[in-house]
Amino acid sequence: ESRRTRLRISLPIFGRMSRVGFAAVVALAVISTSVSNAACAGYCCCAGECAFTDPCPSPCPPPPFPGGLPKCSLQSLKDNVVTKYNAVVQRLASLPNGHTLYPSKTVPPTLLDDDSTCPPPPPGGQPTCGFTWAASSGWTSGFFPGILWQLANFTGSAAFAAAAPLWTAGRETEKTATNTHDIGFMVFGSFGNGIQLGSTNATYTDVVVEAAHSLAKRYNPTVGMIRSWGDITDDSKFEVIIDNLLNLELLFWAAAHTGNATLKSIAVSHAMRTGQDWIRADGSTAHLCVYDPKTGKLQSPCTGTPQGLAANSTWARGQAWGVYGFTLAHRYTGDPKFLDFAVTCADYFVKNTGVDNIPLWDFDATAPEAFKDTSAAAITASALLELAVATGDSKWRDIAAQTIASLGVEYAAENTSEALLIANQHDCAYFACTVIESDYYILEAVRRLAGHFPTV
Repeated sequence: ESRRTRLRISLPIFGRMSRVGFAAVVALAVISTSVSNAACAGYCCCAGECAFTDPCPSPCPPPPFPGGLPKCSLQSLKDNVVTKYNAVVQRLASLPNGHTLYPSKTVPPTLLDDDSTCPPPPPGGQPTCGFTWAASSGWTSGFFPGILWQLANFTGSAAFAAAAPLWTAGRETEKTATNTHDIGFMVFGSFGNGIQLGSTNATYTDVVVEAAHSLAKRYNPTVGMIRSWGDITDDSKFEVIIDNLLNLELLFWAAAHTGNATLKSIAVSHAMRTGQDWIRADGSTAHLCVYDPKTGKLQSPCTGTPQGLAANSTWARGQAWGVYGFTLAHRYTGDPKFLDFAVTCADYFVKNTGVDNIPLWDFDATAPEAFKDTSAAAITASALLELAVATGDSKWRDIAAQTIASLGVEYAAENTSEALLIANQHDCAYFACTVIESDYYILEAVRRLAGHFPTV
């Protein structure tokens, strides 16, 4: 990607000047071409940390700037996530049994005729678009403790370091669950992040390993995959969704730290068949494939997209899971085939996303349901930063940085929301809402942009 190409990111924004404002336009234009205040001393047209690593192309326009220099979007994301999640922790702590509740998605008090914003809160009141809570068995419940562990590690905050174990502890009840494949999201997102990001609690490893063995019970050696939906005794059909790739880290990590070759072989088998059966000729992916559990054969071509627009469409978050999941599988195995799968998925994602790098919720969606999806963008941005390291191709880092910049300016939630981002309308019915996974993965992407990558 050339610097000239990146500058085009800012052009569509001028048509919405009343919404974005001059300061945000300048911030996006400059972070799309600059590195940091150290390298661009006197040349950055925004204050704080910039997203890119290219030399500055030219000085800023002559001052004065209306209202002073705007804050760079990367700096805004880092500042806002600390402020907002401090407030979420405090609100949860004030509730009875608040440590057993897990933020899921933001909602307004009522759906508005104009769903683009949240109503202003009363003086001194809580943000009107607050998180709703999920129980510990909810598939997204691992993201909140995961955010707290990331913030504790990234900021050194004692408050986050104290909060993270409290909300992690409630996830232990899921370690024996065999009725869901989402145990990976729930347990590794909490306990796994704790292990990797600073916890000294020796029992965390035991929890992760036990959870990995629970997930392995959903494996069918005839199919060579882990069942996503349905009871493990169902012999009529064997349903698998692309999301399941992300749960494999539970198996990969447990295998790496216990020497259990069976757990690794299960994860490898599942990831390999996903690459073979889910990726279409054009690089897009299906969401659901259904097998015969007795023969291991597909009952029909992989055309199911129950969370997307149509049977043969491409759900953007599913495509993002593919980029992330195959990159993750390569991290633990070093198998170049997984890298090929990841690049194929990433190529499709990038080629079919608009100039702001934020895809529609389904790549085939049209008006009036052409909703943007920041969750898919954040997941992919994080994955592309690791893909850049794995492939040695800096274009993936450039695209990830562009995406982070766009999310930080165009899709940052206002102070009326408890969340960091907006634009998950397909998931929660209005533009200003978000789902917790959007915030989790944009924080992870920001950390990776700063060089904080996971280890095996």
